[in-house]
Amino acid sequence: MPGKYEVGTAANHYISQLYHEALKNKLDVTSMLNTLGLTEEVFDKPELRVKTEKLATFQNLIWQAMQDESMGLGASPVPAGSYFMMGRLTVNQPTLHKALNLAVRFYGMVTKAFTINLTVDGDTAFLGFKLHSPERDPQHMFAEILLLAMHRYASWLIADSLPLIECYFDYPTPAHISEYSYLFPGGHTFESDKLGFAFPARYLKRDVKQNDASLKLFMKRCPQEIFQRYEADYSLTTELQRLLWKNLKGGVPSIEAAAAMMNMTKRTMMRKLKSEGTSYQQLKDQVRLDKAVTLLTKYNLPINQISESVGFSEPAVFTRAFLNWTGDSPSHFREKNAVED
Repeated sequence: MPGKYEVGTAANHYISQLYHEALKNKLDVTSMLNTLGLTEEVFDKPELRVKTEKLATFQNLIWQAMQDESMGLGASPVPAGSYFMMGRLTVNQPTLHKALNLAVRFYGMVTKAFTINLTVDGDTAFLGFKLHSPERDPQHMFAEILLLAMHRYASWLIADSLPLIECYFDYPTPAHISEYSYLFPGGHTFESDKLGFAFPARYLKRDVKQNDASLKLFMKRCPQEIFQRYEADYSLTTELQRLLWKNLKGGVPSIEAAAAMMNMTKRTMMRKLKSEGTSYQQLKDQVRLDKAVTLLTKYNLPINQISESVGFSEPAVFTRAFLNWTGDSPSHFREKNAVED
C-alpha cells in the first residue's frame, strides 16, 4: 500500500530531539550534519517533516559516537550493539513467547537503564517497560524508541504486524500526538501508571519465521525500521488495507462487499479481524487517514478533490472525520506538515 508513510517521513520533533541530545553530549554535530546533508535551520520547525532515512542515519551516528543505544537518556548506558545481540539470541527461538522472554532476560543483564516484563492476563498480553531514571528522558524519546523497537522486532519475528490493543504512556499527551496514530496503531492511554503495550495473548504462540540471515538484513535497516510500521503479506488486515487503498475513490466498499472480494462471509471476516486485534471500521479509518495525509502533504490538490479521493461525498464530512483522527483540520495539517528533503 503506497503512501507518505511508506515513502518514509517523520515529525520534525524526532530529529530535533536527536540534534539537542548530540549538542548536550558535546558530539561533533557539524560533521554529523554534513553527513546528513542538513543545516541547523531544519531543527525545531514543527511544520517540516524529515525523511526517516536521515533520522535513522542521525540516530546511528549518535549511537556510534556515544557507544550507547540510550543516547545518554537512560540511568546507565545501553551498550552499542545490544539490539543486534538481543536479536542473535532470540531469532532462533521456536515461538514469539520464548523469544520475548529471552529478550526480557537479556536486557536485564546488559543494562540498568530500564527493565522489561512480559505478563499475560487471560486473552491479553502486556509488554511493560520501566525507565529507572525517567527524568533523564524529559521529551520521552527513549521511552518511545523502546516501545517501537520491541514492537517492530516482535512483528518482524512472526512476519506479521503484531496488533496493538492499547498503548500505555506514563506521561502526558505529547505535542506530536498526530504521529502516534501511525507509530502506535491502536488505542492510546496517557498519564498512565505504566509504560508499554497490550496485544492479543494468542500471538505469543506464533512461530518465529526468521533466521540469522534475515536478522542481518533487518538490523541493516535499523533504526529506520523502527520508525516505519511493519507491513506483512500474511494477515487479513494487510490484504484488506491493500483492497481498501485501491477502492477508496469509488466509495469505500461495504463490509459485505469487502468480505465477498476476500472470498469469505461477513461473519468470518469480522471474526478474523477481531482475532487480529482490529475491525473493518478501524481499517477504513486508518487507510483513509493514510491516503489523505499522502495527498495533503505531497500534492497540491483542493480539499474537495482529496475528500472525494478518500471516499467522502461531502468535504465537510471529510473535514470532521480528519479532525477527529488527527486533531487538525486538513488545511492546517497541510500547512504544518511540509516534507523536508
